[in-house]
Amino acid sequence: RRDFGSRDDHRDDRRGGRGGFQRRDDRRGGMRGDRREGGRFERDGRRPRQNDRRKDATYQNYSSTDEYVSPNGNEPTIPAGVSSQELDRDAMRALATLSGPNRDIVARHLVMAGQLIDLDPEAAYQHAQAAVSRAGRVDVVREAAALTAYASGRYEEALREVRAVRRMRGDDSLRAVEADAERGLGHPEKAVEIIDATDSTTLDLAEQVELVLVSSGARADLGQSDVGLVIVDDALAVLPESADNELRRRLMEVKAERLTELGRVDEAEAVIAEMPAEVEDTEIVDVALFQDADVDDKRSPLRGCKNALAEEYDCALLDLDGTAWSGDERIEHAASSVIEARTMGMASAFVTNNAMRTPQQVADKLNSMDFEATPEMVMTSAMDIAAIMAEELDEGAKVFVLGGPGLRQALEEQGFELVDSADDEPAAVVQGLDKEVNWTLLSEGAFAIERGAAFYASNLDATLPVERGQALGNGSLVRAIQHATRKRPTAGGKPEPGIYRRASQLVGATNPMAVGDRLETDIMGAVAAGVPAMHVLTGVHQARAVLRAPRGQRPTYLALDMRGMLEAHPAPKHHRDGTWTCGLSQVAKVTRGGTLTLDDIELTDAVTISIDSYRALAAAAWEWSDGSGNPVTCPEITVVDNDDPAGIVAEPEALAVDTAADEDFAVAEAADELPEPSEETPAFLPGEEELEALLEATADMDDEA
Repeated sequence: RRDFGSRDDHRDDRRGGRGGFQRRDDRRGGMRGDRREGGRFERDGRRPRQNDRRKDATYQNYSSTDEYVSPNGNEPTIPAGVSSQELDRDAMRALATLSGPNRDIVARHLVMAGQLIDLDPEAAYQHAQAAVSRAGRVDVVREAAALTAYASGRYEEALREVRAVRRMRGDDSLRAVEADAERGLGHPEKAVEIIDATDSTTLDLAEQVELVLVSSGARADLGQSDVGLVIVDDALAVLPESADNELRRRLMEVKAERLTELGRVDEAEAVIAEMPAEVEDTEIVDVALFQDADVDDKRSPLRGCKNALAEEYDCALLDLDGTAWSGDERIEHAASSVIEARTMGMASAFVTNNAMRTPQQVADKLNSMDFEATPEMVMTSAMDIAAIMAEELDEGAKVFVLGGPGLRQALEEQGFELVDSADDEPAAVVQGLDKEVNWTLLSEGAFAIERGAAFYASNLDATLPVERGQALGNGSLVRAIQHATRKRPTAGGKPEPGIYRRASQLVGATNPMAVGDRLETDIMGAVAAGVPAMHVLTGVHQARAVLRAPRGQRPTYLALDMRGMLEAHPAPKHHRDGTWTCGLSQVAKVTRGGTLTLDDIELTDAVTISIDSYRALAAAAWEWSDGSGNPVTCPEITVVDNDDPAGIVAEPEALAVDTAADEDFAVAEAADELPEPSEETPAFLPGEEELEALLEATADMDDEA
């Protein structure tokens, strides 16, 4: 939170608050500054006093307010009017080891990062990265990188930078940011460990409050809202009377959230009524403030991205069956999207649990469908398990193989000696899918394991999708040997995280994203590896399964197909009335009984919805599931583009009623019941006076109506 630009106490969309820069609901620029005594920031962008500035000639000569455009075009432009003198004095002193011109440019990039972190976190990140490329050994620069990576959702990168800052300083800097970044990666238990290991007595009051907010949110993530409530209550009980009202307000706001999660709505409303008023900053007015005035800070595993994903990530780790192709059939938009993503800077790596095929065979099939692939882009589960075995076994060890050409080639490339019998005393048995496997081969593998051989499997997929249905996968055959030997194999492939890391290394990626259709393999493996994942609706798991997905199998992004890589993704927003929206969606909510609704219409029958409504429903469904411990009640759902009118859910139209015809029918029915006129009962025929009286009475009734 310190050391670059001017700071604001913003809140972002993280439940329970977070450390670091806090993104405020009003989304205003103009940082309010660090109120901490001795803090490194000047308030409200105010420049340091003249006698606090460096007075050497070098500093004076290189203090510029002109527009700066990098000659190499590899840095964001610094607009005219931005001066290094806007940086606080302590941060400027930390840059003292830099040359005059370089110091000025780095300082101005830091000023821009501080000013943009709330308004445009991605632009702030780019300025911080420009500063890192020029002065990566300066702690305040690495802290800027940490905070902007965190604000822009790059939680893994934020963790690396936080730890780099800590090594440089030897203190407990940014502990709240570190803990909350772990939450962002879906590791609330790690966040709790970090907070428990922190000596809060070394921190100032504002930083202690940040830790409390993150700790409470992490407990809520773990389904322990009652513990999260106790944490906030304890903090409020010991908060000094002299403490800033903003700190008290934020603690009370989170207390209200915990109470709401526990179903104590009346108590939550009472806490909200007692909260100190939020300090208003009237210097800048943003229209977006009014559009999202009721948005709170609860976040979802589903994330947004302002840029196209292909511009945000340097590689797509692509599943094959159900994502790139469907059996031997092409999937529409798949190949063309992958090719276009490459032109935007996103490399391709194809990650498959199929251990039968060699990388060349996989590339050949991909190229028959126009993916322009090479064997160097392919990572198979055979390659993954061979790499695991190379780490654990002696070089050149004997291995008994149950598997096809892909597995045998991967093992030979790792230098293993392949044998055909348990009598050859192999050091290991490895099993990959082989459609020709028989009782003799399975028994031979069991013999070797009984004699002490280690047991490995390329993957544990129970089924293999084929045209006729779900056939036996490698995992089903592995269970035969496992049952006979009582030995559990070391597995590779998805959902093990290692295959994603090795696939990234294969193509030199440092910021990859996974794409797949199966939750329990593609998405679960990516989550375990800490890799953002995009789910597509072109394969096994459709929208209903995604909305009911358990923790650990929830995608980061949702798309119809691979075109999702070429698009920006809106972030889901949680509103104070408990509803969710996302982009152009209808309003999503889950009833107390677990039924999904859009615009208060319960989804009980098969329904078609838009992609943004699907995203909003996912956020709502996952929140409800975490709170109740059960998946939502969900019909079969078809998802279409936002511009398809079929995706708008509306109440069924009532049957049209012809009131005039009904009246005629009633009159006729009544007439049928009247007696026929006779001499004894003459028919009533009103005269002129009677007609005028009736018309006047009717006019009076019309006026009243």
